[in-house]
Amino acid sequence: MKVFLLSIFITFFTFANASAGVGSVLQLKGNVKVKSEGSLKKSKIKSGFEIKAGDLISTSRKSSAVIKLSDGSNVVLDASSSVHFGSGTSVDQKSGKIYYKITSRDARNSLKVKTPFAIIGIKGTTFVVNATENASVTLKEGLIGVASIKEEFNLYRKKMEEEFNKFKSDMNADFEKFKSAQSGYLPPVKTKSFDLKEGNRISFSGQKVHEDAWNKDDDAEFSHFEALMDPNSTEHLNDNNISEDEDEVEDTNNSVETIQDLKKDEATNTKPIVEEKPAPKPIDKPVEVEEDSWDDDDDAELDAIGTRR
Repeated sequence: MKVFLLSIFITFFTFANASAGVGSVLQLKGNVKVKSEGSLKKSKIKSGFEIKAGDLISTSRKSSAVIKLSDGSNVVLDASSSVHFGSGTSVDQKSGKIYYKITSRDARNSLKVKTPFAIIGIKGTTFVVNATENASVTLKEGLIGVASIKEEFNLYRKKMEEEFNKFKSDMNADFEKFKSAQSGYLPPVKTKSFDLKEGNRISFSGQKVHEDAWNKDDDAEFSHFEALMDPNSTEHLNDNNISEDEDEVEDTNNSVETIQDLKKDEATNTKPIVEEKPAPKPIDKPVEVEEDSWDDDDDAELDAIGTRR
């Protein structure tokens, strides 16, 4: 009997854990969809939607979503982005740009973010992952670990970090002035994993990784995401006025433009039909003959023929 009750308890716990909520959509703009585990179709969602393990959340063009995880962490999807929630401790960023503001966690519950180019381990930090063609990770605060999903990275770090640490111990000079004079990188270090410190960014090109200092573009990018999290921001104006699926509208517009272009090309390239007439038959022309009187050359030619005989 005890074994039977234990079996029921384990089954119930497994089912409850599988359907447990990972978080919810705090607010959104435009068209945001979910593809649940085992489903073949994406469905449009609204603010308040409960996200479960196995859900794939994606945003369309000019759309965004702010997700609050069960531990209070925030995940913000920019336009044309997608992320798969495996569980409360792992997410798989498929595409686009996503902002992560993760609350402090112990090592056992640390979050791992899988991307097409690396696996990022987080205990508590704020950063942005760009999983587009220009793959990069920018860290605002905290510390993250970056691990390769393939062979070792070739990590290029700026000379500036090593030289500036020595430089600032000797004198207190303006960091930006010193930074502008630096342009090279230290020799690459082959490594399977490394830590990224706050105020830095890394960009990926295959297994080549370049680490650089934070810049003004990074400031603007973080300000953009933080504005998306603010419900009073102008970033969220007219959210509810978008009723059509932008992807479908775009496809329709492209189809109409394509048909119009084909008609235009057809009209431009159409030539008037000209009835072909049979080629005229050649006309035989009379042979021109000139008649002259006998001369001395004719006498000589006749004598020569007689001689041959």
